[in-house]
Amino acid sequence: MKIKGYIFGIGVAMAALFTSCDTDNVKDVFQETTIGAAFTFGAQSVSFPANGYEGFDVEITRAQHEEAATIGITAAMEDGSVLPAEIKVPSELTFDAGEYRKMLHVTVGNIKSGVSYPVAITIDPSAASSFEDAITTKVVSVYRDYTYTSLGTGKLISEFFGGEGEAEIQKADDINWYKAVSLYEEGYDLVFKIADNGKDVTVDKQAIASDISGYGTAYAAGSGTLEDGVITVTLEFTVSAGSFGTAKEVIILPTK
Repeated sequence: MKIKGYIFGIGVAMAALFTSCDTDNVKDVFQETTIGAAFTFGAQSVSFPANGYEGFDVEITRAQHEEAATIGITAAMEDGSVLPAEIKVPSELTFDAGEYRKMLHVTVGNIKSGVSYPVAITIDPSAASSFEDAITTKVVSVYRDYTYTSLGTGKLISEFFGGEGEAEIQKADDINWYKAVSLYEEGYDLVFKIADNGKDVTVDKQAIASDISGYGTAYAAGSGTLEDGVITVTLEFTVSAGSFGTAKEVIILPTK
């Protein structure tokens, strides 16, 4: 199901929640006292299939771009611990003269399936932008998925978005998890973890839509139950600016 059309209306209706957002932070690039390097976005999620070795790119821009320059990069887990050996972040990034945008390539090896690795990547302060709201540390959630088998088409009844629809439902081969493919927006899946008792359901915080009316990526998290082929969960829907509250979401699994 793709309910993004509903998201715009919700974003407008909830705009009053976030009127405190500062809109007066625009500065001339020439006020920068450094090279003015910053990340384009503050958060990023990367999900890999169960097998294979991949990497991903992180975009970095700079305000002062007339000359070639090399900026230092450090990386650690979000809690400050050392990165696992399977995740390799370059220690520097070189810009050519006139180049104001560059991709930092991070290599990801055989990390554990089903585990989220929040990687914090930081631009060296000597090169980082001095703007008040510049993003100079970025957390990338790196995840390697289980392998899934499609069960067919299921049904969504969404209290939050006020709509109904269909989505492909998959089940993990090695664990009792279900995945609703592109449940609310194309490219954003939602995983439901089923406990050993076969009933209790957990939904870890996951991105479910690219944007809500300019407030950025939307996330959902919560819990519920699985009974008679129906997953019923209470999810909290959030963006970086705050919460839209909770709602009951129902997913009717396919029947064979």
